[in-house]
Amino acid sequence: MTVTSQPAISLLDSVLQAEGTRTEMQVAVLKKAQDAATQQGEAMIRMLEESVPPVTGHGLDAYA
Repeated sequence: MTVTSQPAISLLDSVLQAEGTRTEMQVAVLKKAQDAATQQGEAMIRMLEESVPPVTGHGLDAYA
């Protein structure tokens, strides 16, 4: 039998640690998904802005 100065981790403590780790992993995955969605949105905006021909003159011609 080995005697240590470390207290034994109870089953409840072990379960709580595992749940905390799982929650941290889920938050990290959600953050990655959010970052990817943000990048896709920014790319879409850039694509739309680049697809519009530049405006020449002073805007719309009211007589046209």
